[in-house]
Amino acid sequence: MKRYSASLLDPAGTRHVELRVRTKATWGSDASTVTVRSRVRTEASNFTPVALHLRADAMRSIPTGSVTAQLTPSLHEVTFTVSSSGEWSTSSFAVTRSRGDKNVVTHALLAGRAMTSTTVNRKVYVSVSTMVATLLLLFGSLAVSKSASDGTVFADQVTVAPLQTTDSTIAAAETTIPVTTIATPTQKFSALPAKSEFPAMESTMEDELLADIPNDGKTWIVIPRLHLRMQIVSGISDDRLALGVGWYKVSQKPGTKGNIGLAGHRTTFPAPFFFLDKMRVADSVILIVGNELHRYLVKGNESGEPYDVVQPSAIGVLSYLGYDSVTLTTCTPIGTANQRLVVHAKLMKRSPFERKD
Repeated sequence: MKRYSASLLDPAGTRHVELRVRTKATWGSDASTVTVRSRVRTEASNFTPVALHLRADAMRSIPTGSVTAQLTPSLHEVTFTVSSSGEWSTSSFAVTRSRGDKNVVTHALLAGRAMTSTTVNRKVYVSVSTMVATLLLLFGSLAVSKSASDGTVFADQVTVAPLQTTDSTIAAAETTIPVTTIATPTQKFSALPAKSEFPAMESTMEDELLADIPNDGKTWIVIPRLHLRMQIVSGISDDRLALGVGWYKVSQKPGTKGNIGLAGHRTTFPAPFFFLDKMRVADSVILIVGNELHRYLVKGNESGEPYDVVQPSAIGVLSYLGYDSVTLTTCTPIGTANQRLVVHAKLMKRSPFERKD
């Protein structure tokens, strides 16, 4: 179960909205039932609109009075209103899961902004409760035992020995999380934990990345600063972005003149643009199109910064910039879809390129 909460300030006061969302998969089917409990604590008399983003191929049913919209082939939005009575209300609907993914609900939004979410794991809750109950029984037994021998036991006299273990799979608190390397037959890259130190760009990084471009006729993107080499796919739906960096079909096609728009996930696998905010002015963005190498250099904005942060509706970033360019976009802040981080790079050179056989 996921819990969502957010506050909204309006002339009547502050509305505090709470959601409890539980998803249950149907055994032997690609269907899931989503149950939503909601309430609003506010002085206002009108209703509060809330939206859920669902990773699903289709809506099997919708709650009464709600509005649905298909954002992409595998992403739907359900908008409904919550009464200001302060009482919990419950509604349910069914969806067809996308690629069998049981994590159906991706975001809850209030007034267009993502609500804070927490996940409640019932199994973990039961385990912790059991441990607490066991410790209470242990201390109770100890106290009873001492009482039976007419001795008074004070709290500062009871010492609990630390847990000892010889299991080498249990890491110490200061253990460093290692880099996780993910590899497929056609692409190699590293997924770095969020708190890891960003790796330095060696002078040989570009040569190493370009050396393994396969002779598959597909279009590839190479960004040495990000240690990134990945295939470019057509489309920006979730199922396409799961395969690589996506091309906005409303923008110019890679290999042509104008502004080429590309998108990549920030945190969802394969997360090619997780470190996009680490880009620097004059960094290279390289597209391998056919047997040509197209080199772009990152342009600074009016403040000299290598990227801008815009609203999702600011599609003007994909318009012609006055020069041949490539535009990279991803979600920001990390873990939300509130805004978009945008990097523009200007075409500097086209040259022949020999792919690896």
